Amino acid sequence: MKKLIVALLLLLLLCTVLSAQELSVPVRLMSNDRATTERFVGSDAFGWQYTIAENEFRKHKGDIVVKYKNVALGEIYRADLQNPLQIVLFYRRFNTVVLLDNQLNETASINFSMLPNNQPELIAEAAGLASQNRLWLYDVTTQQIGLFDTAKGTFRTLTPPFNDGIKYYQSDYNYFYWIDTAGKCFAVNLFGSVTPLGSVPAFSSAQWLDSASILIATDDGLFVYNLPGQNSRRVAIVEKSFGSFYYKDQILSIFTNDEIIQYKVTLP
Repeated sequence: MKKLIVALLLLLLLCTVLSAQELSVPVRLMSNDRATTERFVGSDAFGWQYTIAENEFRKHKGDIVVKYKNVALGEIYRADLQNPLQIVLFYRRFNTVVLLDNQLNETASINFSMLPNNQPELIAEAAGLASQNRLWLYDVTTQQIGLFDTAKGTFRTLTPPFNDGIKYYQSDYNYFYWIDTAGKCFAVNLFGSVTPLGSVPAFSSAQWLDSASILIATDDGLFVYNLPGQNSRRVAIVEKSFGSFYYKDQILSIFTNDEIIQYKVTLP
């Protein structure tokens, strides 16, 4: 009988350990380098890394560094890297988007305060690359998301006005995702169909993984948050605090004040 009790206790302990392990996503440390830039933007499939330092947009791989800087437009608020052949830099303070080719040559500069054909001014709060020479925009004046045609210089709204604003956004060619200031998540497609996706708890930074899950950083760490299930799993990184993160192709990059730490991780 004692052996049976001991065996049951061991089985219970094993189940408890396995259950606890399932609450976190395991990671494997790949590298730990000293940071030489103020802000890491991302990387592409060709091995280039993109950073912003001294308000200069940089592309580097090994000893090769390519730079772009536009002093007149002030701070680079956001960089969209989904197409390395057409990079979008958003200068929010000056209400301007600059398009760059893969050598960081400027191919277009669009000031939404000075549109052609006497079109009304747009005040862009969010900007990202869409398909077919278009940009996703959130216009503060109308409080609507729409598509800006870079060739024609015209804007077409897609959503009804919404009052809660945008705390975080991310886009691809076909969808614009956003989290409003109340923590509610939405997506809109190219045809204007808006889909509520659920809500997330308070966070300091985020990155969408797909329409059902999002990576969020909080004071307690880094988590994969499942929107349909409204639950989360901790990502088992060592760092208790960090400045930002970036995930792509199973590589999680963590950026502290003086280090870039990379982990190999398969997120659910």
